[in-house]
Amino acid sequence: MSDQVIARTVGVLFIVGTVTAIVGGSMVLAIEHPGALAAVAADHSRVVTGVLLELVLALSVLGIGALLFPVLRRRDEGLALAYAGVRTLEAVLLMAASVAALVFLASGPGARAVGAVSRAPALVLALREWTYLSGSMVLLGVGGLLLYSLLFRASLVPAWLSLWGLVAAALILLRGVLELAGLDLPGGWQAVLAAPIAVNEMVLAVWLIVRGFDVSGAGVSRVLRR
Repeated sequence: MSDQVIARTVGVLFIVGTVTAIVGGSMVLAIEHPGALAAVAADHSRVVTGVLLELVLALSVLGIGALLFPVLRRRDEGLALAYAGVRTLEAVLLMAASVAALVFLASGPGARAVGAVSRAPALVLALREWTYLSGSMVLLGVGGLLLYSLLFRASLVPAWLSLWGLVAAALILLRGVLELAGLDLPGGWQAVLAAPIAVNEMVLAVWLIVRGFDVSGAGVSRVLRR
Protein backbone atom coordinates (compact mmCIF):
# COMPACT_ATOMS: atom_id res chain seq x y z
CA MET A 1 0.00 0.00 0.00
CA SER A 2 1.22 3.49 -0.83
CA ASP A 3 1.43 6.14 1.88
CA GLN A 4 -1.60 7.93 0.47
CA VAL A 5 -3.72 4.77 0.39
CA ILE A 6 -2.69 4.14 4.00
CA ALA A 7 -3.61 7.73 4.90
CA ARG A 8 -7.10 7.39 3.44
CA THR A 9 -7.67 4.00 5.04
CA VAL A 10 -6.51 5.31 8.43
CA GLY A 11 -8.81 8.31 8.00
CA VAL A 12 -11.78 6.00 7.52
CA LEU A 13 -10.76 3.94 10.55
CA PHE A 14 -10.53 7.09 12.69
CA ILE A 15 -14.11 7.94 11.76
CA VAL A 16 -15.28 4.38 12.45
CA GLY A 17 -13.46 4.39 15.78
CA THR A 18 -14.88 7.69 16.97
CA VAL A 19 -18.45 6.86 15.96
CA THR A 20 -18.40 3.38 17.51
CA ALA A 21 -16.78 4.71 20.68
CA ILE A 22 -19.51 7.31 21.19
CA VAL A 23 -22.48 5.18 20.15
CA GLY A 24 -21.29 1.87 21.58
CA GLY A 25 -20.10 3.38 24.85
CA SER A 26 -23.42 5.13 25.42
CA MET A 27 -25.30 1.87 24.87
CA VAL A 28 -23.18 -0.15 27.31
CA LEU A 29 -22.98 2.60 29.93
CA ALA A 30 -26.31 1.50 31.42
CA ILE A 31 -24.81 -1.58 33.10
CA GLU A 32 -22.70 0.66 35.34
CA HIS A 33 -25.73 2.33 36.94
CA PRO A 34 -27.97 0.18 39.18
CA GLY A 35 -30.92 2.50 38.61
CA ALA A 36 -30.81 1.78 34.90
CA LEU A 37 -30.91 -2.01 35.12
CA ALA A 38 -34.64 -2.06 34.51
CA ALA A 39 -34.10 -0.39 31.17
CA VAL A 40 -31.25 -2.81 30.40
CA ALA A 41 -33.53 -5.76 31.11
CA ALA A 42 -36.19 -4.31 28.83
CA ASP A 43 -33.72 -3.78 25.99
CA HIS A 44 -31.01 -6.40 26.42
CA SER A 45 -30.20 -6.29 22.71
CA ARG A 46 -29.25 -2.63 23.03
CA VAL A 47 -26.37 -3.46 25.36
CA VAL A 48 -25.25 -6.36 23.18
CA THR A 49 -25.27 -4.06 20.15
CA GLY A 50 -23.17 -1.57 22.10
CA VAL A 51 -20.66 -4.30 22.95
CA LEU A 52 -20.40 -5.30 19.28
CA LEU A 53 -19.75 -1.66 18.36
CA GLU A 54 -17.03 -1.51 21.00
CA LEU A 55 -15.41 -4.57 19.44
CA VAL A 56 -15.45 -2.76 16.10
CA LEU A 57 -13.80 0.17 17.89
CA ALA A 58 -11.05 -2.14 19.19
CA LEU A 59 -10.43 -3.55 15.71
CA SER A 60 -10.25 -0.06 14.21
CA VAL A 61 -7.71 0.98 16.86
CA LEU A 62 -5.64 -2.11 16.06
CA GLY A 63 -5.85 -1.35 12.35
CA ILE A 64 -4.75 2.27 12.78
CA GLY A 65 -1.65 1.25 14.71
CA ALA A 66 -0.71 -1.47 12.24
CA LEU A 67 -1.26 0.65 9.12
CA LEU A 68 0.59 3.70 10.42
CA PHE A 69 3.64 1.77 11.58
CA PRO A 70 5.40 1.44 8.19
CA VAL A 71 4.82 5.14 7.50
CA LEU A 72 5.96 6.37 10.90
CA ARG A 73 8.95 4.02 11.24
CA ARG A 74 10.70 5.81 8.37
CA ARG A 75 10.64 8.95 10.52
CA ASP A 76 11.43 7.45 13.94
CA GLU A 77 11.36 3.67 14.31
CA GLY A 78 11.47 3.72 18.10
CA LEU A 79 8.50 6.05 18.53
CA ALA A 80 6.64 4.29 15.73
CA LEU A 81 7.07 0.95 17.51
CA ALA A 82 5.96 2.53 20.79
CA TYR A 83 2.85 3.94 19.11
CA ALA A 84 1.94 0.60 17.53
CA GLY A 85 2.45 -1.11 20.89
CA VAL A 86 0.29 1.38 22.77
CA ARG A 87 -2.52 1.07 20.24
CA THR A 88 -2.34 -2.72 20.41
CA LEU A 89 -2.59 -2.64 24.20
CA GLU A 90 -5.45 -0.15 23.93
CA ALA A 91 -7.32 -2.53 21.61
CA VAL A 92 -6.75 -5.45 23.99
CA LEU A 93 -8.12 -3.47 26.95
CA LEU A 94 -11.15 -2.35 24.96
CA MET A 95 -11.87 -5.96 24.01
CA ALA A 96 -11.52 -6.97 27.66
CA ALA A 97 -13.99 -4.26 28.65
CA SER A 98 -16.46 -5.50 26.04
CA VAL A 99 -16.13 -9.09 27.19
CA ALA A 100 -16.63 -7.98 30.80
CA ALA A 101 -19.92 -6.35 29.78
CA LEU A 102 -21.09 -9.58 28.18
CA VAL A 103 -20.04 -11.60 31.22
CA PHE A 104 -22.06 -9.27 33.42
CA LEU A 105 -25.17 -9.76 31.29
CA ALA A 106 -24.71 -13.53 31.30
CA SER A 107 -23.72 -13.84 34.95
CA GLY A 108 -26.99 -15.47 35.94
CA PRO A 109 -30.73 -15.53 35.47
CA GLY A 110 -31.12 -12.46 37.65
CA ALA A 111 -28.61 -10.43 35.71
CA ARG A 112 -31.35 -9.06 33.51
CA ALA A 113 -33.69 -8.10 36.29
CA VAL A 114 -33.96 -5.08 38.57
CA GLY A 115 -31.53 -5.41 41.46
CA ALA A 116 -29.28 -7.78 39.57
CA VAL A 117 -26.29 -5.56 40.23
CA SER A 118 -26.23 -6.89 43.80
CA ARG A 119 -26.05 -10.49 42.50
CA ALA A 120 -23.66 -9.92 39.62
CA PRO A 121 -19.97 -10.34 40.38
CA ALA A 122 -18.64 -6.99 41.51
CA LEU A 123 -15.25 -7.86 40.06
CA VAL A 124 -16.74 -8.06 36.57
CA LEU A 125 -18.05 -4.52 36.79
CA ALA A 126 -14.76 -3.33 38.25
CA LEU A 127 -12.89 -5.02 35.40
CA ARG A 128 -15.17 -3.32 32.89
CA GLU A 129 -14.59 0.09 34.44
CA TRP A 130 -10.82 -0.16 34.80
CA THR A 131 -10.12 -1.68 31.39
CA TYR A 132 -12.41 0.74 29.57
CA LEU A 133 -10.99 3.81 31.31
CA SER A 134 -7.43 2.60 30.78
CA GLY A 135 -8.00 1.84 27.11
CA SER A 136 -10.37 4.57 25.94
CA MET A 137 -8.73 7.43 27.84
CA VAL A 138 -5.29 6.77 29.31
CA LEU A 139 -3.82 4.81 26.41
CA LEU A 140 -5.74 6.92 23.90
CA GLY A 141 -3.98 9.95 25.37
CA VAL A 142 -0.55 8.29 25.43
CA GLY A 143 -0.99 7.10 21.85
CA GLY A 144 -2.13 10.53 20.76
CA LEU A 145 0.96 12.17 22.25
CA LEU A 146 3.19 9.72 20.40
CA LEU A 147 1.31 10.02 17.10
CA TYR A 148 1.10 13.80 16.97
CA SER A 149 4.72 14.16 18.06
CA LEU A 150 5.70 12.04 15.07
CA LEU A 151 3.33 13.82 12.68
CA PHE A 152 4.65 17.21 13.79
CA ARG A 153 8.33 16.26 13.58
CA ALA A 154 7.89 14.68 10.15
CA SER A 155 5.58 17.42 8.83
CA LEU A 156 3.14 14.78 7.59
CA VAL A 157 0.13 16.99 8.40
CA PRO A 158 -0.18 20.74 9.09
CA ALA A 159 1.47 21.95 12.29
CA TRP A 160 -1.78 23.39 13.67
CA LEU A 161 -3.44 19.99 13.42
CA SER A 162 -0.55 18.23 15.18
CA LEU A 163 -0.36 20.84 17.95
CA TRP A 164 -4.11 20.63 18.47
CA GLY A 165 -3.78 16.87 18.70
CA LEU A 166 -1.04 17.11 21.32
CA VAL A 167 -3.17 19.34 23.54
CA ALA A 168 -6.27 17.18 23.02
CA ALA A 169 -4.33 13.99 23.81
CA ALA A 170 -2.99 15.54 27.02
CA LEU A 171 -6.52 16.50 28.08
CA ILE A 172 -8.02 13.03 27.57
CA LEU A 173 -5.02 11.51 29.33
CA LEU A 174 -5.62 13.86 32.26
CA ARG A 175 -9.27 12.84 32.43
CA GLY A 176 -8.38 9.16 32.36
CA VAL A 177 -5.83 9.50 35.15
CA LEU A 178 -8.21 11.54 37.31
CA GLU A 179 -11.05 9.05 36.87
CA LEU A 180 -8.80 6.06 37.53
CA ALA A 181 -7.73 7.85 40.72
CA GLY A 182 -11.38 7.85 41.80
CA LEU A 183 -12.26 11.48 41.07
CA ASP A 184 -15.89 11.83 39.99
CA LEU A 185 -15.74 14.59 37.39
CA PRO A 186 -18.90 16.62 36.62
CA GLY A 187 -20.41 16.02 33.20
CA GLY A 188 -19.31 19.42 31.96
CA TRP A 189 -15.67 18.77 32.78
CA GLN A 190 -15.86 15.32 31.21
CA ALA A 191 -17.00 16.92 27.97
CA VAL A 192 -14.35 19.65 28.12
CA LEU A 193 -11.59 17.07 28.50
CA ALA A 194 -12.93 14.58 25.93
CA ALA A 195 -14.39 16.76 23.16
CA PRO A 196 -11.09 18.16 21.80
CA ILE A 197 -9.67 14.72 20.92
CA ALA A 198 -12.96 13.56 19.39
CA VAL A 199 -13.23 16.62 17.14
CA ASN A 200 -9.51 16.56 16.37
CA GLU A 201 -9.63 12.95 15.21
CA MET A 202 -12.52 13.78 12.89
CA VAL A 203 -10.61 16.71 11.39
CA LEU A 204 -7.51 14.53 11.04
CA ALA A 205 -9.59 11.81 9.41
CA VAL A 206 -11.06 14.19 6.83
CA TRP A 207 -7.62 15.65 6.16
CA LEU A 208 -6.09 12.20 5.59
CA ILE A 209 -8.93 11.14 3.31
CA VAL A 210 -8.90 14.32 1.23
CA ARG A 211 -5.24 15.39 1.32
CA GLY A 212 -3.27 12.43 2.63
CA PHE A 213 0.22 12.77 4.10
CA ASP A 214 2.53 15.60 3.14
CA VAL A 215 5.27 13.27 1.91
CA SER A 216 7.24 16.19 0.49
CA GLY A 217 8.34 17.05 4.04
CA ALA A 218 7.72 20.73 3.33
CA GLY A 219 5.00 21.13 5.96
CA VAL A 220 4.49 24.15 8.16
CA SER A 221 5.95 22.40 11.22
CA ARG A 222 9.37 22.28 9.57
CA VAL A 223 9.23 26.05 9.19
CA LEU A 224 8.23 26.46 12.85
CA ARG A 225 11.19 24.37 14.01
CA ARG A 226 13.73 26.65 12.29
